[in-house]
Amino acid sequence: MKVAFSKRVFATLLLVALPTLLQASTPTFARFAYVANNKDDTVSIFAIERARLRSAGYIYTGKGSNPRSLVVTPAQTFLYVAEGGVGIGGYSINVINGQLTAVPGSPFHLGAVFKVIMHPSGRFIVAATGSRLSIYAINPNTGTLSLLHTVLGGSPTAAAFEPTGAFLFATNVNSDSISALAVNQSSGALTQIQGSPFPCGFKPQSVEIALHGKFLYVPNGSGGNISGYAIDPVTGALAQVSGSPFPAGSIPVAAVNKNSFLYVANSADKTISQYAINPTTGTLSLIAAPFVTGNSGPLALTISPTEPLLYVADYDSNEVVVLGIRTNGTLYNESSTRSRGNAISIALAKGGTAVTYSARFVYECNSAANNIWGYHVTSATGSLLPLDSSPYTTGASPLAIVSDFSGAFAFTVDAGSHTVSAFNVNSETGVLSAAAGSPYPLNGKPSAVAVDTGAHYVYVASVSSNTIAGFVISSDGVLASVPGSPFTSSESGPQATVIDPRGKFLYVANSQSNTVSTFVIDPGNGGLTQVASVSTATLPAAMSITPDGKYLYVLNQFSQNISAYAIDSVTGQLMALDGSPFAGAGPSKSIIIDALGERVYLGAADTILAYQIFDNRGSIRALSGSPFGGVSGAYSLGIDLSNSFLYAANNISNTLSSFGVNKTSGVIVPLLDSPYPAGSNPVSVVVVNNLQ
Repeated sequence: MKVAFSKRVFATLLLVALPTLLQASTPTFARFAYVANNKDDTVSIFAIERARLRSAGYIYTGKGSNPRSLVVTPAQTFLYVAEGGVGIGGYSINVINGQLTAVPGSPFHLGAVFKVIMHPSGRFIVAATGSRLSIYAINPNTGTLSLLHTVLGGSPTAAAFEPTGAFLFATNVNSDSISALAVNQSSGALTQIQGSPFPCGFKPQSVEIALHGKFLYVPNGSGGNISGYAIDPVTGALAQVSGSPFPAGSIPVAAVNKNSFLYVANSADKTISQYAINPTTGTLSLIAAPFVTGNSGPLALTISPTEPLLYVADYDSNEVVVLGIRTNGTLYNESSTRSRGNAISIALAKGGTAVTYSARFVYECNSAANNIWGYHVTSATGSLLPLDSSPYTTGASPLAIVSDFSGAFAFTVDAGSHTVSAFNVNSETGVLSAAAGSPYPLNGKPSAVAVDTGAHYVYVASVSSNTIAGFVISSDGVLASVPGSPFTSSESGPQATVIDPRGKFLYVANSQSNTVSTFVIDPGNGGLTQVASVSTATLPAAMSITPDGKYLYVLNQFSQNISAYAIDSVTGQLMALDGSPFAGAGPSKSIIIDALGERVYLGAADTILAYQIFDNRGSIRALSGSPFGGVSGAYSLGIDLSNSFLYAANNISNTLSSFGVNKTSGVIVPLLDSPYPAGSNPVSVVVVNNLQ
């Protein structure tokens, strides 16, 4: 049987409201979001902080894998991904930082998969393939899957278990019906119940079960409506509720409910329909006009387990949008961030506490001493204490130091020896240990270094050869050249590099061409492809990107201003903002954006200048109270992810300055014991954070 195959068929709702192994009295917080990027062959990882998502890296699922849906085990230990024609990918979840590691034997199933569905017990997983339902047992220790049996027939592309796990309901897209199956909770065996399959509307897309298993709703993609059913709690039989089907938008594909409200994603007219569910009859009534999602059709919806928040996968715009839910059930905008590719499904990993950040270690590199000094951060005050094992030797004349999101590694680029140094960071002590083979040789004199948030790749710009060298980072920090490296730039004098938070684009500021170049990063091998360049003002020397990946700011040293750009969510190309370049930068040396994406800070000879990002178009204006004193040649700035403390490497006085950050106003105040002794000619500083 041929299955209709399109993004509107397989991009369906992932149910993640599953039981956990936590005690019933323990609150369950969404800690990490995983987003399947269908055309990008990746799964993005986001840390959740209230209504904000922070990019934490991605995994590459394999060329042509086209991930479609995801599901997390109730114990929050494993993630399973329907990887298109490849099979089912299994990954263990690091409960602290959300990172993913492939489980032994992954991928499983080895064939087309539209949807993966988790049994509430966490013992079984079901794959909807378009022609059958395959049931697998989950090894609770390793996460490996073992095929139990297969149910043939129909054209299942989506399914859902009711909350007790006694019944499974699957949509048959080619026969416009819903299969209802009884579940043997010991063996996982599925058997058709009497009356199954039940008729529904045209091209059913997904299944949503509401009010503790009382009702079932199916968006009918070609019908523009929602079929509603009452579920017989004993037999599992379906009976259409009064008034079904209910009108929806154009091509509804996904639905999710919270309390007595149902939300339906309409992919063609780019809206979300908002309904109240009658708790007695199951009938739906519109509570507001459809919520407009912008220029992108929403393809998946997921509800936060504790917060009144709705997560939306916007396929065309490569974004995840977070919507707030009012007490009356209506939606409003909270925030959005960029996913690495076409967002098609979302799963949440939960825990007993929300994600929090605090500064753990600070490192600064010294160009005259050829080393790194390390400091422990007193989390309550932001004060610094030197690490006993510090300093750590680098190559000659290190120019910059960078670290990844999880703080597993640190890298310096060494101009004097034409090398890049790589270090492993001990998460408990802060001790840096050189990776085997470090430092690694480069062709040409290096001028800048960047590492992506997920620690896949390191890139080093060479000002003397107009090239970018790429390195793959192994699990022990060892670097190996990316195939095709070094990559030639069409521009001259690469001086600064930065990678967007999702790890998709590398930006290079070219001091001789007065341009910024855009390179696409291949997620599988780290290769670079230059796709565009835009003009800046004179002598671009430093850059920073907002945490949501929407805006890039460039410090132009000679013209003493800031060029500001919006980043195209799909292509990564830069578009100058109205009013750019912005004046008032003075003779600044460094630029950084705070952890909230609300302020821009510049380091100068004896001051720190501050700007506020004051509208939704990235415009900036001077912050009240700016400039701030307390520095001496602030060649580099660092800020922790809690947005509590800012650190400056003072090249003139060989010190580090520490500031407390007012999270409301952005005003910075020097700590009482600041500044701290540093090495000889500190030129760069980085903060390694603690995630809890």
